[in-house]
Amino acid sequence: MKQEYVNPFLSPAIRVWQKELGQPLAMVSAEGVAGRFTTEDITAAIGVSGRLQGSVFYGFPAGTARAVIDEMVGRGFELSSEMALSALGEIANVITGNAATELASIGYHCNISPPFMIVPAGSLITSVVGRQILVTFGSSLGPFKIRVSLTETPGWENVAGLPIQQPVQGALSRA
Repeated sequence: MKQEYVNPFLSPAIRVWQKELGQPLAMVSAEGVAGRFTTEDITAAIGVSGRLQGSVFYGFPAGTARAVIDEMVGRGFELSSEMALSALGEIANVITGNAATELASIGYHCNISPPFMIVPAGSLITSVVGRQILVTFGSSLGPFKIRVSLTETPGWENVAGLPIQQPVQGALSRA
């Protein structure tokens, strides 16, 4: 797992948090961790395909999720309600979309899937990519975690149909 795959998620996370929630977000730590983990109270997962493949997981402890939902959609929504989960998924989606744009600017063209939400806490997830980088952020709304689990797709250029074209040798003839 390369640091260059993770860095494009850092500034978008800080910008999106500030823009959507009006609160500063600060990186607390970043560390390499095993690809097997237990989900937070609410976890948003987004798949990545293209030159990079894998998943990005956004962990919201219950207190953080409650504060984010209250800021985005107002009080009175249960944490597991469709509106609440949609709001948390949107935070993850916008961060990942911005990160995909940054990745493309350094040559890693990627597509992202819509987020899916994992509720309640305690689901065991094992990433086939293996090691992940776990970035922990802090804010006045509570802690927030991003797990990036990406690897370069072997032979991506050929799969994507991009210009790795071999010159044609010889000529075609009709029989």
